[in-house]
Amino acid sequence: MQLQLKILRTPSGKLLSEYQLNLLSKNNINSVLDFHEADEKKLHQMLDISVESVRDLKKELSQLPKDSGEDGTPDLEYGTGMEELDKLLDSVEQPFKQGRVWELSGQTGVGKTHLMHTLALNFVWKHGLKVLFVDTKRDFSCQRIQDMLRARHLDKDTCERAMKAIQVVEARTAPDLIDILKAFDQQLTSNVQAAMQTKLVVIDSLAACFVHYRGKRMQMLRKSLLVDLACKIRKLAVQGVAFIIGNLSFFERDADNCNDEGDGNNEERATRHQLEPMLGAYWSSVCTLRLSLELPVDDDDSAGQVDGLRLVHVLSNTYGPPGGHCLVRITQAGVV
Repeated sequence: MQLQLKILRTPSGKLLSEYQLNLLSKNNINSVLDFHEADEKKLHQMLDISVESVRDLKKELSQLPKDSGEDGTPDLEYGTGMEELDKLLDSVEQPFKQGRVWELSGQTGVGKTHLMHTLALNFVWKHGLKVLFVDTKRDFSCQRIQDMLRARHLDKDTCERAMKAIQVVEARTAPDLIDILKAFDQQLTSNVQAAMQTKLVVIDSLAACFVHYRGKRMQMLRKSLLVDLACKIRKLAVQGVAFIIGNLSFFERDADNCNDEGDGNNEERATRHQLEPMLGAYWSSVCTLRLSLELPVDDDDSAGQVDGLRLVHVLSNTYGPPGGHCLVRITQAGVV
């Protein structure tokens, strides 16, 4: 489908005139990928719309359902490998598939990293594809992956293939993370085989990359970096790459704080309604699905640690209804 027709399927695109749409083709912007690669200021001047409207249009284009015959390949649904979670995702019309951008938030120590390790392992094990795992906290554990594989009683060759399929890179700062995604995109453009086989990016976690950008003095720089990061993510999502991005939750009054260590002095128990993912309103608009990992409401902390039960709650959803939850359990074989 032509770019102009796709733009007309978006709320922002319906506001553009035929003259504005024709300007795109005259400037050699003929595909969704071309549009995502185009400079925001150039599009702002060309179409005579605000930069914010350009960003909205890019986001809306990235969220359009992919046409099954567009590139000769079907729009694959991967599944998470967790039965109850997949049932929840189906019920809110957000199955795990190509181009989806998910956020997984939660308080420190609730098990987000364990869940992201499980999702990465299930992906490479089930589909034989590669995962790019971006470790921002410098705590990725090969031993944890090996323990999960052993607990599943898999043969040695299968374990070795799974370990090799998870490529781990470190990103200490937000610019590091943006550079990693930029390099990945360049590899896709150059048809590098390893990049072409990488269909999932896991980022653990976004909060650690923005820990240095606190307070009002750093607000503009933080927003600029978030916008740049969002553009890189959406561009890759248009090419079929799925994302699972870890984030940290705080009490609502601390939600814009960039402290990745949590508030250990607050004895009041956080409830689902008190918890809010960090990085503010702009970032909340980037992901197609926002999930929260929590201890079950009727469990105390010690009980949750013993039985491994966790609640996955849908905070917001671009493609379907919000709300809904399911229970998962942390085990030696991963989250089930």
